[in-house]
Amino acid sequence: MKFHLKMKSQDISGKISIGGSKSISNRLLIIRSIADSNIDIDNISLSDDSQNLLDLLEKIRDGEKSNIPVILDIKNTGTAARFLTAYLTTIEGAWFITGKDRMRQRPMNGLVDALLELGANISYAEKTGFIPIKITGANLRGNEISIDVSQTSQFLSAIMMIGPYLEEGIRIRMQNKPVSMPYVEMTRILMQQFNASVNISSNIIDIKPSHYKFRRITVEPDWSSASYWYELIALSKDGKIELPGFSKDSIQGDSILAEVYENLGVTTTYTNDGIVIERNLEPKSMFSFDFSGSPDIVPSVLTTCAALEIKSEFKNISHLKHKESDRINALTIELRKIGAIITQSGNNLILKSGGKLSNKINFDTHNDHRMAMAFAPLALKFPEITIDNPYVVNKSYPEYWDEIKKLNFAFLKLTTD
Repeated sequence: MKFHLKMKSQDISGKISIGGSKSISNRLLIIRSIADSNIDIDNISLSDDSQNLLDLLEKIRDGEKSNIPVILDIKNTGTAARFLTAYLTTIEGAWFITGKDRMRQRPMNGLVDALLELGANISYAEKTGFIPIKITGANLRGNEISIDVSQTSQFLSAIMMIGPYLEEGIRIRMQNKPVSMPYVEMTRILMQQFNASVNISSNIIDIKPSHYKFRRITVEPDWSSASYWYELIALSKDGKIELPGFSKDSIQGDSILAEVYENLGVTTTYTNDGIVIERNLEPKSMFSFDFSGSPDIVPSVLTTCAALEIKSEFKNISHLKHKESDRINALTIELRKIGAIITQSGNNLILKSGGKLSNKINFDTHNDHRMAMAFAPLALKFPEITIDNPYVVNKSYPEYWDEIKKLNFAFLKLTTD
């Protein structure tokens, strides 16, 4: 399937509702399962990732203590692979985690090595360092371990969440410079909200034995999903969008969007109902930012800078190659189609403009939800664009195309050619 977009107007105005944060939802689902609680989580993410995790946790409850391995297909959900691997080492039973081709290319060795240090029973079914993996659950005593956190923070969050239920608690020593530390902070805050004792000091995380006391909670809206609306406003003539539910005291690292997009011409006003984002500034001619803590907003911000021809430096983004696609490669290939020249210098990306443009541009999403959503706003800058495999957005933001239609800035046509 393909979506064809032709611009109607550069004037954007409306109200967009964004569902619950996928990152918060997935952590709460694991914490609730560890606590063995049936308390409600309100505004849980409708993303495929979160809904798949819900289904898998139900299957785990049904298969507990079975001697026959329970097959768990995590599809292309990285958080499910990492979070469930740690969780299942503590659940009596036999488990087999598998997934789609891309998930079989995403690293697991850092997490598995750390869990093996704790005495977990895990083995690789095929290629060392990657799923599928086999797990036999048991009681883990806990100990001091080291973990490589240079590829993804999910390894760390996965072990942190089971930490309170280990007999001796756990001390985790972070090796190398951690990426995406705001997500580790999110895990810490959520754990503490439910009675866990978690202390982070320098490269050490101490978690004491305790039990989660779960209470009803409402998930805040997803800031990562807001990045595409920031991008749309940045590319508009004088656009304005209301986003209900967002607040300044968010626990999501991607709330840095408000600061980032001030450099790109967009202001954020906090109200009692949420935020209002508005195109009322001149973008800077040069842009530089460290994205080590917010890798998920790189596709939208990089696409914005490319479309506005802003020379840019995106610092500390090397871990993007381990996402749903190799995002460094995917963005380099696709943004070349709008004249962007992207080169990698160590852990940084350098963006310059140049090159020849065509009137009709076809974007390959590389089977990556964030590619599809980052490219759609380009309909404001180019006469006609086409996006392949558009419903890959269901992984994180299934309502995306309906919200695009609501704003009525482009003609949309879905085809199967």
